[in-house]
Amino acid sequence: MSQLKLRHPDLDTENLKFNTVEVHAGEPRDMYGALIPPIYQTSTFYFDTTDDAVKACEDFTESFAYSRITNPSEDYLAQKLAAVEHGKGCVVYASGMGAVTGALFALLKAGDHAIFTKAKYSGTEEVATDYFPRFGMEYDFFDSDDISQIEPLIKPNTKLIYLESPANPTMILVDIEAVVNIAKKHGIKVFVDNTFATPFNTNPLDLGVDVVIHSLTKYIGGHGDILGGAVISNDEEFIRECRLGTLMHLGSVIAPFTAFLATRGLKTLGVRMKQYNESALKIAEWLDANPKIDIVRYPLLKSNPQYEIAKRQMKGGGGMISFDVAGGLEAGKKFINSLKLCTIAVSLGDTETLVEQAAAMTHTMIPKETREAAGITDGMIRMSVGLEDPDDIIADLEQALANI
Repeated sequence: MSQLKLRHPDLDTENLKFNTVEVHAGEPRDMYGALIPPIYQTSTFYFDTTDDAVKACEDFTESFAYSRITNPSEDYLAQKLAAVEHGKGCVVYASGMGAVTGALFALLKAGDHAIFTKAKYSGTEEVATDYFPRFGMEYDFFDSDDISQIEPLIKPNTKLIYLESPANPTMILVDIEAVVNIAKKHGIKVFVDNTFATPFNTNPLDLGVDVVIHSLTKYIGGHGDILGGAVISNDEEFIRECRLGTLMHLGSVIAPFTAFLATRGLKTLGVRMKQYNESALKIAEWLDANPKIDIVRYPLLKSNPQYEIAKRQMKGGGGMISFDVAGGLEAGKKFINSLKLCTIAVSLGDTETLVEQAAAMTHTMIPKETREAAGITDGMIRMSVGLEDPDDIIADLEQALANI
């Protein structure tokens, strides 16, 4: 429950457009009238009386007491994130992996079983394969584009189906509504990592999902200068468990200044995603027509076998593309090393266009057979399209491909 006094307490976020919500939702009413709220760079908060202190310590969500649990800068960001994802509550963590592990361990306990998509972020993969067994939890994987594999994996102790859509780095989509329908039949929760799509393009809670997870480091922060994560849900008891459980006890706490920067990034997410959507589609179409490219994976390419799913659950295709250069790993390396404008880097969602070879960089710690089972080829190149003019990026891709 938020303790902030709001500048727009009666804002009807359900009937306002995305860009309006991201700017105005959760805006605090500053005591001095500051348009931009101050950064609450404090570890603790004082009380006027011991009675006030006792009340706060009986329920840390009722007032600000200690910044490991609640802080106005974090609260401000959380309210905005909940609004743009159409959720009732949000907890913000110090990193995307803080949010992933915070959500998983807020739900699961020893003896529980979870089902994950095969294609997913490498950190999530390692939590399942390494840490789940340490804590007596079980897991299975299914192909994102074949949800018929899910029901045979369900056990009496299955508590969760965990999705990424689009998946990192393969860009494979999951039919989210179809998975939700399966999960509801069996009383299973569904989590979706919505980092690639962003709330501008997809709102999984509207599709029946229980929990949405974000790496704020990527598109929401938007400028490559922060680490952060978030968990959003309509289940207020789950959000409370995240805050008073995994956040408070495991301590993956976002710093007030980082929350300030993430909020600033969120306010421009809509205009940035509009440009990313347009530029990435143009670049993906160019790559798809190039004979030196074996395959292009982008949700709204008409050649994408999952195009109809993309149209149904995405407002835009996002800024991420993956593709294979003809000639495999060595051809891909030569291509990347020939780029002059695009930058070789492991992250995404920045203002600059970033490229990487997943098998050699972000997913290198995952065994080759596991990568290949998830559709991650050795030569796969992941591109995070930036805010440059797409024609300039295409020219850079063209001159690099000429070297192969």
